[in-house]
Amino acid sequence: MNHKNEFYNKNIVITGASSGIGLSAAFYFLNSGANVILACQDVKSMKDICKKNNFLNSTIIKADLDKKNEIANLISYITKLYPTIDILINCAGIKLDNDIEKTYQNDFNYTINVNLRSVFIILKELRPFFSPEASVINMSCLYGTKPMCGLISYCMSKAGLETLTRYAAAEFSNLNIRVNAISACPVDTNSLRYVKVPENEINYFNKKMESNIPLGRIAEVDDIVKVIVFLVSKRSSKITGQIIKVDGGRSLTSSGYVHYKGFQNMNAIIEPDSVNIKNYIGNIFKEEKILKKPISDKNELKKFINETISQSNFSTRYRDAHKNILSKYYDIRENDSTLINKYLNGSAPNELLYEKDYHESINNEQKGEKNNENGMKENNIY
Repeated sequence: MNHKNEFYNKNIVITGASSGIGLSAAFYFLNSGANVILACQDVKSMKDICKKNNFLNSTIIKADLDKKNEIANLISYITKLYPTIDILINCAGIKLDNDIEKTYQNDFNYTINVNLRSVFIILKELRPFFSPEASVINMSCLYGTKPMCGLISYCMSKAGLETLTRYAAAEFSNLNIRVNAISACPVDTNSLRYVKVPENEINYFNKKMESNIPLGRIAEVDDIVKVIVFLVSKRSSKITGQIIKVDGGRSLTSSGYVHYKGFQNMNAIIEPDSVNIKNYIGNIFKEEKILKKPISDKNELKKFINETISQSNFSTRYRDAHKNILSKYYDIRENDSTLINKYLNGSAPNELLYEKDYHESINNEQKGEKNNENGMKENNIY
């Protein structure tokens, strides 16, 4: 252990510390000699890890961030244990899949409470305890700025978190407290395993993602922790209110959209198992009369159903959307009076924008301009 590093004896709070990014960050700061409060739900696993690694500088607190009383207990414990907080890292998060139509209020509230509301409360209550030059890190996601179909509650929570980050950075700046967020997506963590998504679906999802990441791989937790360490260190003393993207360049692309079909085992909290879009579509297709040609082979029928779902209103293709938009574009020519009339004066009908009418409209306008000029000259002769 290096007692000379800048994190030695610092007071650090990490939420979501028992797995993924939170756990990896905990390892780094505990090995650096910091005093770390580890807020998590899986207390048993966390205790085993700390005992095995002889982390005597750790304090473990059970905290379900959906529950107000447990957040209050966490705040009370932190402020009693440490007079000042040097670093706060908000890693706790939950991801439930569903579109707007099938998202139940309980699911929505649970996601918002854990991913956004809890961060707001913790920031609000710990504000008087932050030390000068303290640093806060919030874990966001690409989907906070680039929505992912089928993750409506999650996307909204991360969009709110990024706004909270910017606002808090501005408000806390007079105290020299820095607040930043890391937009990391996708990262190979246990977030999908936590909600019991089977391994084969996770592998399929990761491969699909990797094919659309410019750097060609899913991020590892260490990739994110390195950025966390940088942002809470003195090396980033002038950085605040920023959403740092650690996504292998994925946010640079307009493609990379993964269709939403719903994970088989990631059911909504109060949603009956029978309410499943695949089952629903499957039941519809049992009526062979809607098929152009009856499909008797079960495998072929299953393939047909899955292909139909992927083309349904439950998914949107960025690539196709871009193609449709581009097909409506027309060349913007220099001194194009037709476009000027349409967009500035609002007088030109839509038909004039079509290529076949372009030259005719320009010729007519030029003739009209000449007639007007002649008329003006005549009118100016008294």
